[in-house]
Amino acid sequence: MPELDNAAIARELEVMGDLLEIAGADRFRVLSYRKAANSIRAWPEQLSVMAEADRLTEVPGVGKKLAASIAEMLHHGTFPELEAAKTEYPAGLVELTQVAGVGPTRARQFYEKLGVDSVDALLHALDSGEIVRVGGMGEKTVANIRHGVESYLAHRGRMLLMDALPLAERLAGELLEHPAVLSATPAGSLRRMQETIGDIDIITVSEDTPAVMEAVRSLPAVARVLGSGETKTSVLTTSGLQVDVRVVAPDQAGAALQYFTGSKEHNVHLREIAKRAGMKVNEYGVFRVAEDGTEVERVGGATENEVYEVLGFAQTPPPEIRHDTGEIEAALAGDLPRLLELADIRGDLHAHTTSTDAHSTLAENRAMAADLGYEYLVVTDHAENLRMVRGMTVPELEEQWAEVDELNDSRGDLPYILKGVELNIGSDGTVDYDPGVLARFDFCIASLHSGWGEEGAAVTARLLRAMENPYVDIIGHPTGRIIGRRDPIALDMDAVLTKAAETGTIMELNAYPDRLDLRDTHLRLAMRHGVRVAIGTDAHRSEHMRYMRYGVATARRGWVTHDLCLNAQPLDVVRSWLRRASEYPPTDHQA
Repeated sequence: MPELDNAAIARELEVMGDLLEIAGADRFRVLSYRKAANSIRAWPEQLSVMAEADRLTEVPGVGKKLAASIAEMLHHGTFPELEAAKTEYPAGLVELTQVAGVGPTRARQFYEKLGVDSVDALLHALDSGEIVRVGGMGEKTVANIRHGVESYLAHRGRMLLMDALPLAERLAGELLEHPAVLSATPAGSLRRMQETIGDIDIITVSEDTPAVMEAVRSLPAVARVLGSGETKTSVLTTSGLQVDVRVVAPDQAGAALQYFTGSKEHNVHLREIAKRAGMKVNEYGVFRVAEDGTEVERVGGATENEVYEVLGFAQTPPPEIRHDTGEIEAALAGDLPRLLELADIRGDLHAHTTSTDAHSTLAENRAMAADLGYEYLVVTDHAENLRMVRGMTVPELEEQWAEVDELNDSRGDLPYILKGVELNIGSDGTVDYDPGVLARFDFCIASLHSGWGEEGAAVTARLLRAMENPYVDIIGHPTGRIIGRRDPIALDMDAVLTKAAETGTIMELNAYPDRLDLRDTHLRLAMRHGVRVAIGTDAHRSEHMRYMRYGVATARRGWVTHDLCLNAQPLDVVRSWLRRASEYPPTDHQA
């Protein structure tokens, strides 16, 4: 039985939860599967290892019953309750619920009335007009569902970076354990840290290619071998992701890694530079060529740095920015900035607790922050106007602030906790609480939580007004997108960033893996405007704070530097960057 990785296990538990919701099962039973899946996705240790030591219940949300189901999955690929749920409703209905505008109730209606059991079948029902046979299918609803289907299909077959990266790192690590493998490095879009991944490329270096190809075919996570030759093996993993592993000789290692990292546009530009210099660059190395194009001598290729050096580059462009958007010119001239690194991060600026809609306490969040080596942590629970997630009233805030003070007074070497909040930007651009309350926070994030169907100009106006509020320090997840499920708001980003520069408002890069909002192109624009960036995980479990790596990866793609990232600064500098530091003197609790 091929070994399921954490992402595959989480996905099966999510399917179980979705099927139960489609069937109208008890809400708490549904949530138990989803909560467990959520924890497992962020858990750093492989559950297959934990199962052998009977430690599965250490994962938050995994009790004895779920632990037994996971152990069953690890041995047989499924568990009885899931198979029973699939007999009532086909698993294809789960895919339907991933389409914006189609929830569990709609999915059940489409299946029972039209026999729709997949997204493709739903598209057929839309094209044929049969969709109107289901009650409540007005013209606008049908149009919204069609748009949701189109958006879903555009992302179908791609996996979030958070699911692909741990799998790739695990596979590379397992290959490195083989004595014939000298190195194993993920390449392609994964190495460039794109937000979604189509497949995984791994470049291995060895002088014994048959042994490496056999090792690839024998990896525990391999569900099926798609093809295997002398230097490349393609497999399908239990996560449903294709992995292509290539083996190259040591003197080709750098050239192969550079070539298969891409991007295509970056490599085309690189070949043009080589051609002008009388050279040729490919996956085998850099070669000096004669006038007729024949190779005269090999001049580089053992390392990536060597590839770029022999082509006249003063610097090697980091993989995340290799998209032919100015990195080649900057690297040739030696003008590339030092991009932000995960080691630069000193704290998490967006984390929720059990006081509102999260599943970890303030103390648990601080313990995780300590494990991550942070200097500080901000508590940013939801404000009172968002009652659907138990937004906090002023008396509840008073209780939380007292808890923060108590924890800070006895913290020892533990991270300092800042008193924050995630405010709601209303339809008129105003936020929760009066100025007297807002002034008592260490800082405030303000976010859009409604208005996804509004025109871009209207939502832009809301955001601009919110930034005029002197107590709004940070704008959270500005475009509101959820990758593959909700399109970003069509903001006038230039106007938003111009306003941010004018008011000193900091823009958030939300590191939650299905948000990554702001995205890289917006961050490039923010850097040009001189707008500072804050990275927050939007953690709803303490384990989610590990998602910071995906925020930093996106920041690097957007050319974000240490000096413009709020939480790459020590605490005293963080305080000095906030708008309230210049607008108002600190209150007693802030001094």
